[in-house]
Amino acid sequence: MNRFREGEYIIYVNGDRYEIGRIKSLRPDGAFVAYHDGETGAKTPYDCMHKLQNEHTIKDTTLGGDYFKEGL
Repeated sequence: MNRFREGEYIIYVNGDRYEIGRIKSLRPDGAFVAYHDGETGAKTPYDCMHKLQNEHTIKDTTLGGDYFKEGL
């Protein structure tokens, strides 16, 4: 669990599907991750999540809607 952090971008691997997401919250058995521009997070098991090495290049996104906006 502690190898990930809230706000971090990840790649979710589900079979032959790959999705980019942003971690909203961490739980012992998985993380709630935003995969779209709504504020709802989907529970995702840690073994399906992979760090995005170049996440620092993402300057602006709508993942998570207003959830990640400063001041909220």
